[in-house]
Amino acid sequence: MGLIIAYILFLLNLLCIIPTMYPLYIWKLLTTGSVRRFGDRLLVKVGEAWIENNYRISRFLYGVQFEVIGENFKNLKPNGSYMIICNHQSWSDIYIIQSVLNRKIPLIRFFIKDSLKYVPVLGHAWLALDFPFVKRSSREQLKKNPELATKDLENVKKVCEKFNGMPFSILNFLEGHRRTPERMQKLLKKNPYKHLLRPHSGGISVVSTSLRNSLDAFIDLTIVYPTENPSFLDLMSGKIRKLKVFVDVIPREQVPIEENEQFAPMSKKMKRWVDERWSLKDALIEKEISSK
Repeated sequence: MGLIIAYILFLLNLLCIIPTMYPLYIWKLLTTGSVRRFGDRLLVKVGEAWIENNYRISRFLYGVQFEVIGENFKNLKPNGSYMIICNHQSWSDIYIIQSVLNRKIPLIRFFIKDSLKYVPVLGHAWLALDFPFVKRSSREQLKKNPELATKDLENVKKVCEKFNGMPFSILNFLEGHRRTPERMQKLLKKNPYKHLLRPHSGGISVVSTSLRNSLDAFIDLTIVYPTENPSFLDLMSGKIRKLKVFVDVIPREQVPIEENEQFAPMSKKMKRWVDERWSLKDALIEKEISSK
């Protein structure tokens, strides 16, 4: 019964944004310059209110709390520009990240498959809020034509151009997939980590290089759930009521961003940095689990 109430409340919260979102989206499409930017700011306020209300619903129903741990967390700026990386275990990761960082940094955006722009309401909301849509080639397509990988990265660079010169927050799940027992077992021989999947550095290297003159810092989040295989359903049904989120804010100068865009997709120094971050993250999760 509690789960049904939760879904009804979350659905109502989503439906409540429609009367405000669609008029503002139309305004945005029909205007330019400062008038359009004003509409953009109003749309962001709508998005932030939606995120805040989702968190209030989970706290009201189940007393869900996120213990945020990090010395530099309070130094984040609503008008800064950030690249966010995080371990990926469940669809609830995005909900948690948005709730923890909402209104502390610019509205968090993440790369979305181009086909999802046609999803009712959510697809329109992502379009209205300038979420970056990218076309990605499937494994089968890449096997037949490896050159498509370069085309995909070029597409990512073009998408990034819209963020230059404005505050932004971009979330990137470097593992590419959610960590599930099946994937962990399948990649056992190739995976050096106990609690994580091996990260991919090519995408974040391309994005970082494209936005290097605008970035203020990287935010490295590590979400530690109280259960081994969490699901979004667990969070929404109250089975997960408290979890830890470790936040490490790393100044842009301390990240080895590749300056040459030609070398960015295969940057060895970025790969080493990402691997080091994942080793620290894996050790942190192991420490938290062992201490229980």
